[in-house]
Amino acid sequence: MSSDSLPLNLLPEGLNDKREFFIGAQSSTDTQAGQTTVLLLHGLCSSAQELLPVDEAIKAAGYVTVSVNIPGYSFEQKKTKQKAKSYEAWIDYVEQEVIKLKARQGKVVLAGISAGANVALGVAVKNSSLIDGLVLMSTPLILDGWNIPFYHFLFPLALYTPLGWLWSYEEKPPYGLKNERIRAWVAKDLKSRRLSSAGASVLEVSHLREHDKLQKYLIKTMSGVSAPPTLALHASEDEVASLENLRFIQMNWKTPVFRCHVLDNSYHMITWDNDRAEVGQRIVDFLQELP
Repeated sequence: MSSDSLPLNLLPEGLNDKREFFIGAQSSTDTQAGQTTVLLLHGLCSSAQELLPVDEAIKAAGYVTVSVNIPGYSFEQKKTKQKAKSYEAWIDYVEQEVIKLKARQGKVVLAGISAGANVALGVAVKNSSLIDGLVLMSTPLILDGWNIPFYHFLFPLALYTPLGWLWSYEEKPPYGLKNERIRAWVAKDLKSRRLSSAGASVLEVSHLREHDKLQKYLIKTMSGVSAPPTLALHASEDEVASLENLRFIQMNWKTPVFRCHVLDNSYHMITWDNDRAEVGQRIVDFLQELP
C-alpha cells in the first residue's frame, strides 16, 4: 500500500445516535448526458486524498465524481513553497469547471470539505443558477472550535502585516481526527511527507490570508442568494469550527431544501473519521433526492 493514502477498509469504531433536522459528480468514470456529476473540493492547500472515502461511496451509488486541482489553492507537489492565488481566482476556476461539466451532461453538485465547502459556497454565491446542489462538510465560516488557540485574535497580525513573512501554520494533533488509529497513521505519514490524507503539514500565510478573505466575503454576501438544495454535515466536536457555523448557514442560506446532520463521533475531518460511512451514505441519499 502506498503511503500516499490511508486504507479505505478501516471500519468505524462505533457510531452514536445522530441528530437530524430537515428544512422545507479528474472524472472517476466517463460522463454521459443526463448524469449527475459531483465535483469534489478538498480543503485548503491539500489534495483529493481528503475525500477518497466519500468519492468511493458516491461512485458505488452510480454517480460520476470529478476532483480538481485548483491553481494557487491545492497543494502542488513540485513546489517547495506553496503560494496562494486570490480567493476570487479559486471561485472562478471552479465555476469554469462547472460550466465545462454542464456542457457535457446534466446536473452538477459541488461537495466540499473545510475550506472546500467555503469555495463551494463562493461559487454558489457568484452563480447560484449554475449549481444543482451543494454538499457542505465541516464548513469553517468562523474558526471557533475547541482546538483554536486563545491567541487567534492576533492572527490578523500574521496575515496582513510583514510579520507574516516569518510565520507559517504547522498542523498538530489531533489533525481533525477523533479516531486514534487513523490519527496515528496521519502523524506517521507527516513525518516523512509534506502531505497526508488529512491535509498538508504546513499552511503558508498566503493561503490562510486568502481563506480569511473568503470567510469575510461569505459572511457578508451569502444571505442575499437564492441558493440551490443544500446538505450540511458537521461534527458536534469539530475542533476547528463549532456548530455555530452550522447555525449561521441555517439562518442565512436561502434554499428551498436544506438538510442538516450533526455527527457525534468525529472531529473536523469527517470524511476520514469515525462517521465517514454515514457521511458517504448521507451524501448518496441527498443525491438521490435531488429533482
